[in-house]
Amino acid sequence: MPLPLERDQIQQYSQELEVIIAAHLGWFKKLNAALLCGGQPAGAYLEADAYLRTPFGRWYYTAETHPMADYPGFQCLADIQKSMHDAARRALEWALAGNRPTQELHDAYLDPALRLNTKLRHLQLEIISDLLSTDPLTGCFTRRGMIGRLQSEQERSLRIQRPCCLCLMDFDHFKQVNDRCGHQAGDAVLRQGTKFTQGILRKYDSIFRYGGEEFLICLPSTPLEDAAQVIERIRAGLEALPISTPDSKSMRITASFGLVEMHPRKPVEDSIALADEAMLYAKHRGRNRVELGTPT
Repeated sequence: MPLPLERDQIQQYSQELEVIIAAHLGWFKKLNAALLCGGQPAGAYLEADAYLRTPFGRWYYTAETHPMADYPGFQCLADIQKSMHDAARRALEWALAGNRPTQELHDAYLDPALRLNTKLRHLQLEIISDLLSTDPLTGCFTRRGMIGRLQSEQERSLRIQRPCCLCLMDFDHFKQVNDRCGHQAGDAVLRQGTKFTQGILRKYDSIFRYGGEEFLICLPSTPLEDAAQVIERIRAGLEALPISTPDSKSMRITASFGLVEMHPRKPVEDSIALADEAMLYAKHRGRNRVELGTPT
């Protein structure tokens, strides 16, 4: 899943990282000036807790769990940064004693400093990737990278011998909503409807904006019978959900669903096509219902 944040929050963290990277390079420049040019380092550079006093330290070591803590690229930063500061302090103490830092002391702070800069850049790219692959209206994944994500779930399903289900969801009579109430009302339907849907789904489930008012839901490690219960909860909940429109009124919306168990070996596109057939059948049978696709 993408970060559990709004799009503007994700953008904010990318901008914060840009500031942190610039501050890190500024720290590195001052350290080299002190070591190579004989400048007097700030006292904070020599303290055991120097790693906490930098802009990075104040940003990373927050009182609460950082929103980016789930990123693998975030978790490894602390050890690199602390080892860098410890090595920098040893090199400075050596230089202040009138000695020229050895190659070993130089490499001990230089290597983690360069590695930290690289890791921060990679983390920023991860966040930008989430930003680019997230639909700005609904917060769902876009189709960018969708097949790759589904193939990963398919491989995992085969590896752990647990089924993975796919469901196509299509909001009923959506064109009529746009035509009669305006596109802002249509946007409200998509935004509020998918927000409700995401609230039903588990953390490791995925929902993609497949196109227009169609959304693809992926339910890993879920047998078809259990998946059908989840999708029925979504269907019934959407039917009862009051949608707040921009003119301060309320409207109701329903959706039709086509649910299949992903084939463990056939292309994921085949399973999507089967879910699409089931969803169209739900439309044909009166809408606002869940239909199960039959494997071929």
